[in-house]
Amino acid sequence: MSEDTIKSSEERLKILFEYAPDGYYLTDLRGIFLDGNRAAEEMVGYKKEELVGKNFAKTKLLSTKQIPKAAALLARNALGQPTGPDEFILTRKDGSKTMVSIRTFPVRIDGKTVVLGIAHDITEYKRTQDELKRSYERMQKVLEDTINALTSAVEKRDPYTAGHQHRVAVLADAIAERMRLPENQKEGLHVASLVHDIGKINVPAGILNKPSGLSEPEFALVKDHVLVGYDILRTIEFPWPVAEIVLQHHERLDGSGYPSGIKDGEIMLEAKILGVADVVESMLAHRPYRPARGMEVAVKEITKNKKKLYDTKVVNACLKVLRDKQFSF
Repeated sequence: MSEDTIKSSEERLKILFEYAPDGYYLTDLRGIFLDGNRAAEEMVGYKKEELVGKNFAKTKLLSTKQIPKAAALLARNALGQPTGPDEFILTRKDGSKTMVSIRTFPVRIDGKTVVLGIAHDITEYKRTQDELKRSYERMQKVLEDTINALTSAVEKRDPYTAGHQHRVAVLADAIAERMRLPENQKEGLHVASLVHDIGKINVPAGILNKPSGLSEPEFALVKDHVLVGYDILRTIEFPWPVAEIVLQHHERLDGSGYPSGIKDGEIMLEAKILGVADVVESMLAHRPYRPARGMEVAVKEITKNKKKLYDTKVVNACLKVLRDKQFSF
């Protein structure tokens, strides 16, 4: 390769280094700055001449707490290992802060090993992340308030089932945990459990609190609560299929459930779990038309009808939860 070719290649590399959009810098293995490009200067507010020859630990770029972290990365470079991406907060010359993601690479220049660092400004990215997090937290708060309001509305109409939805949610959560459902599925099930009886707001209080058995027309009206609940919940943009879970929680594997009479393969897993949790909690609780039936009866109900009405895996998980001495509503 001719001397002119080598010189031309070096000039091209110098241009690429100088005008790269990220901050490029060179240090020796002791952490002394050797060079930097324009983007690096803009990133920290110093001219490279102000930093060349200085050890990074002696500058004000890094806080005292960050220096050991940077020194550890430099030690890895000395062993020939690249590092990163690693996040740092740089203090600019004017005192303002810049968040960067840094990668480092040990390279050979003129027979010596030096460190090439590439710093990418992530300040805006982090700010956007923080804003999104705050927005998500606000959305979660609104969602929780909405759920609490819906739950309260039902319980005021039907004092005998006060706390029922919460207790069903506790049991459904425990079953889902036993079955190792993905987090997103568990979250959707939890919300659906908390509002699964919202449709009862459309049922007259006299029917909900009736101390004797219901007539066929009255029971038909009660069964409509899943449809009413579905109509209410589908208007809310939940990030989970809450309305569909609520709609299906009285469906049964053999098609004997309501409102649609769908069978095993058509019923969502979350609805199967909610259905079992609802049955168990209802049997353990007092109702205006009957006393609490007790744990033994509840266990017998889901065990006897496993595979027929209730999903086998769901029932088995529920039984394990109920036998766990640490579990309580």
